[in-house]
Amino acid sequence: MANPFTRRALPHRLPPLLVAAAAFIAMGLLGLSCSDANGPHAEQASGRSGNHQRPVILISIDSLRADFSSVYGHKSIFAADVPTMPFLQELADGGVLFENASAASPWTLPSHMTLLTGMNAVEHGVRSRKFALAKNIELVSGRFKNAGYKTGGFFSAPFLHPAWGFGAGFDVYMPSADYLGSIAAGTALSAAGKSEEVEIIHHQSHTDAETGAQVVDRALGWLEHDKNYQEPFFLFLHFWDPHYDYFPPKEYAEMFHPGYHGDLIGDELMQLDRELSSAEMDHLKALYEAEIRYTDDQIRRLFARLEELGIADDVIVAIVSDHGDEFGEHGNRGHHLTLLQEVMHVPMVLHAPGLIAGGQRVTASVSIRDVAPTLIDLAGVPAWTDRSGESLRSLWETRDESREVSMDLLRPTRKMELLGYRKGMMKGILDRKAEPTALSFTILDLAADPGELHPSAHRITEDLPFAKAALEFLSAVMESRHQVQKVKEAAEITDLLSQVGYTED
Repeated sequence: MANPFTRRALPHRLPPLLVAAAAFIAMGLLGLSCSDANGPHAEQASGRSGNHQRPVILISIDSLRADFSSVYGHKSIFAADVPTMPFLQELADGGVLFENASAASPWTLPSHMTLLTGMNAVEHGVRSRKFALAKNIELVSGRFKNAGYKTGGFFSAPFLHPAWGFGAGFDVYMPSADYLGSIAAGTALSAAGKSEEVEIIHHQSHTDAETGAQVVDRALGWLEHDKNYQEPFFLFLHFWDPHYDYFPPKEYAEMFHPGYHGDLIGDELMQLDRELSSAEMDHLKALYEAEIRYTDDQIRRLFARLEELGIADDVIVAIVSDHGDEFGEHGNRGHHLTLLQEVMHVPMVLHAPGLIAGGQRVTASVSIRDVAPTLIDLAGVPAWTDRSGESLRSLWETRDESREVSMDLLRPTRKMELLGYRKGMMKGILDRKAEPTALSFTILDLAADPGELHPSAHRITEDLPFAKAALEFLSAVMESRHQVQKVKEAAEITDLLSQVGYTED
């Protein structure tokens, strides 16, 4: 069924609760206006208050495919000379790019929980939106806070709400997009009942335009408030704009599809009852490219301000995505459907002047699970010893290639439970819901078949060395489960989320 909400139906006014909340976020909580964060003559950082710990920034760009990122060789469909991510290219040129990074899961909630915990999805247990992270599991924010860092987090998607366990260890953790209102207003996401606020929050999560600017403004506001930038800080930023629907600023849409005169508005990808021609799909891809470039430009704006503050060369930064989106590949649109490359291959770049030599590329298979442990390592903070994630430093320092990666997709309502395994260019997918007699282990050779058009299905036996290694690794993953908490979610909320593209248990 088509999405019943369209941008044209969006109310011109938000409910009073969200209007007040947005104003509260912009001025009250931070103690300053966002315009203060962009002042041209803000005081320079003259030191780190006697503390030599380096600041750390973790940036997640939602729904960003590696193969749509120009740093991975992408050429824009209608504007081949216009790169989608020129600033990410600059960071990669000064740092290290991971050519074969995998998401933890093909949707936002479990993948971000992996990013912030250094745990596989099965390990942390938040594989479904019915569950929240156990309170005794520390996020990377808590690790830095315990090491004396200021910690700030700014999120722009409903599934990063504290209801699922995000927010622990942050001095400030707040929505950075107006449509989410405040954390207080956002509790409606997991409360009983179907309210106007909830409908607008979730509808606008797909239609709210230009949230990237809000992310940067509020993050800079926090950094400059009480001169937090002069102290060691850990900053987590989540950018949402490349997630469908696609409503980039007009100038960006024109940049990537000049002269377009069709009638698509950008919300058609998930209108699954509507067939899209190849030309229409190409236009949606161009709008997606525009959203990516807009986000890249906002990250450039953030770093321009860090340069003005005198700390850009001190910052350790990681930029990564949680998953990609499908534009008809393998017959699918959106995400949360498969463990194939269009949703699982994500960009990953680390930049740390003086710690990482520039221009490096790592070809080993890696996971976003290891991003937080790597940042902890680079910052000299005590490492975790109670989880599977580990620093990636050896991959660029010693060219270690011996990494194994797990992937996860659990969808109880569709009776789906897929576990993915990758080592080098070989990939396997285990279907745990298949009948005992079914061909339930799929092998993909990404070197010979990068489009995954020729999968090889096998019965679960030990005859194949790769299959044996995969099953042993995934068995260990399944034994690493932690306890989780139940999240209270009413049936009305489940129905509403389904309408806007999140069908889950």
